[in-house]
Amino acid sequence: MKLRRAIVVLMSAQGQPAPDIAHLLTVTEDYVRDVIHAFNERGFDALDPKRGRGRPETDR
Repeated sequence: MKLRRAIVVLMSAQGQPAPDIAHLLTVTEDYVRDVIHAFNERGFDALDPKRGRGRPETDR
């Protein structure tokens, strides 16, 4: 979900540690860290979890 990923990034930017973010959003710490790392690498494109992941769509 794009909103959840944005909240993770915002809370991280405000200095919240990953365990606290994970607890508040009821997600794993690994999820929080993955989102933060993806944002650091790809910027705002990382907020859309469908971009840049997996096999590209094919024409039918």
